[in-house]
Amino acid sequence: MMNSKKMDIGSKDLISNLPDALLCHVLSFLPTTEAASTSVLAKRWRYLLAFVPNLDFDNTIYDDRPTMGRRKRLEMRKSFKLFVDRVLALQGTAPLKKFSLKCKIGSDPSRVNGWVLNVLDRGVQELDLFIASEYEYPLPPKVLMSKTLVSLKLAGTDEFTIDVGEVSLPKLKTLHFSDVSFGDEGGPKFAKMISGCHALEELVMIKMMWDYWEYCSVSNPSLKRVTIDCQNIDENPKSVSFNTPNLVYLEFTDTVAAKYPEANFDSLVEASVGIRMTDDQVWDARDFVHSHRGYKRCKGANAAVFFKGICNVKILYLSSEALEVLTFCCKKAIPVFNNLIHLTIETDQMVDWESMPKILENSPNLETLVFKGLHYGDLNQCFDTDYRFKDTNECFSDQGDTCQCKPWYGTPLWLSSSPVKILKVLKFGEISNYKDDMDRQTDLIKHFLEAMPNLEQVILYYDTPFDDDLKIVSTDLQMLKKVASTKCEIQIISDNISYSFTVHSSSSTSGLVFFKNTFPV
Repeated sequence: MMNSKKMDIGSKDLISNLPDALLCHVLSFLPTTEAASTSVLAKRWRYLLAFVPNLDFDNTIYDDRPTMGRRKRLEMRKSFKLFVDRVLALQGTAPLKKFSLKCKIGSDPSRVNGWVLNVLDRGVQELDLFIASEYEYPLPPKVLMSKTLVSLKLAGTDEFTIDVGEVSLPKLKTLHFSDVSFGDEGGPKFAKMISGCHALEELVMIKMMWDYWEYCSVSNPSLKRVTIDCQNIDENPKSVSFNTPNLVYLEFTDTVAAKYPEANFDSLVEASVGIRMTDDQVWDARDFVHSHRGYKRCKGANAAVFFKGICNVKILYLSSEALEVLTFCCKKAIPVFNNLIHLTIETDQMVDWESMPKILENSPNLETLVFKGLHYGDLNQCFDTDYRFKDTNECFSDQGDTCQCKPWYGTPLWLSSSPVKILKVLKFGEISNYKDDMDRQTDLIKHFLEAMPNLEQVILYYDTPFDDDLKIVSTDLQMLKKVASTKCEIQIISDNISYSFTVHSSSSTSGLVFFKNTFPV
């Protein structure tokens, strides 16, 4: 009897018994083509699509089918247009929350414009457009006058242009651009659009090119998060300004500008900086150093004002390119980062550490220092009378014309007075083109242990498939004769295993005491 009752319950169509509103909510998470296919399930499902609050159309999927012939592809695109027309007609004037369209169009944009205007009239809150076209496609001006939009995402190709006229987006909180164009006079248009979004909290710009603009200005007091990834690598932008007093998060990748007239980041908490010099500037700067003529400030680029603007951050990520910008584009003006407690630095075998001492010296409250990789470029500065480490450098004549100066012989003040408590190295053991790269990395860890007095924890994330490699490094570090810290726990971690030991040294003991544990990860 009990088994029969269970079978009766299991055989019922529980989903169809759900309220229409809940079913429409479920369908809103599906691509609209899949949501429409549910109409064949039963009579009740036939008209549910008319009330689905989210629509998601995509005709670019046909471009991912190389075996489909041109005629078939054209037929599919025609069918797609008719499908969108039918769905919008079915829904009539019903309120719409989100409209997402990925579409490849020809020379006539009227069909797409009609769809966009339709959803705007229905009070759409989230508009996500990806338009790919071989012809210029201007965004309908009415989009920038929407009283209901909360999120606007625009992406496509360079032919997708935004001709900014009147702007009134009073509810817009999220604005994304990806590979779109503001035209030849993009600077004023872009600035006008950003300043016309009075509730804007998040701005994302990916694959943008503004090097030919006279200026770029990101000015909006309501912004809280900004992500910018510009693709121009051959030219320095002429002028880039930020007036974002309430911004708390910044991710900025760009070619370093000729100037930064304004960099207002008063509330900034976290920043990821990937600004870089042009290839020509990098070549000239490194060539000047390698020919023993010292460090010369890069022409046509000055990042001092920008870094001064972000000096209040608590969490900072610097790419290896940004580290080089600090060396050549604002060497004499690296600011003090009084609030900085967590610093991550990406390293590269071609980028030396000339600016590293000043960064760490100017971070008096730094608690956690993370290196992404542990590579460095040889400094080649034996003959530079202004070179910071001249008194403690050592050169090896058997290396021919290659100077082997390293910035960690002796105990420079920026290490011996370092407040850092936690040191992490990601991708430790990652091998570069240097044949002695592993020795170079291990020597540097040893030097940090010998010189940094406040270290409490050192974690090396070893990039190796061999467990024995961890044992070799662990044994090597335990051969140290002294450490600066009273007590420091060292962990060496790979994908398979972890070595953990504590080094202890004090004025009352000679040598080191080790406490060791080995356990699988």
